[in-house]
Amino acid sequence: MDIEIINERENPLLERTEIAIKINHSGGSPKFQDIRSKVAAMKDLDNDKFVLQSVEAVYGTSASNAEVRVYSSNKKLSSVEPLHVLKKNGFIEEKVEEDE
Repeated sequence: MDIEIINERENPLLERTEIAIKINHSGGSPKFQDIRSKVAAMKDLDNDKFVLQSVEAVYGTSASNAEVRVYSSNKKLSSVEPLHVLKKNGFIEEKVEEDE
């Protein structure tokens, strides 16, 4: 899996950097956590200060486009990002209720 940075811009209002990336992969689409790990290593990021917002496969190719949001603090990340994004990135664990 190769990751290429397409665009990087600052958003001072939300205290974050928004990064657009292109992922070239062979076979199926890579797992969400694998992409997070590769981006963290590539940009030297703390796992608790960024989210992988979205990953969209490009039809007919072995490539995907994704958006990464890097925040100044974990507190800001938690207050801005929606619940489903926090769950998908592993910040919140979903409770499984068992029927008695």
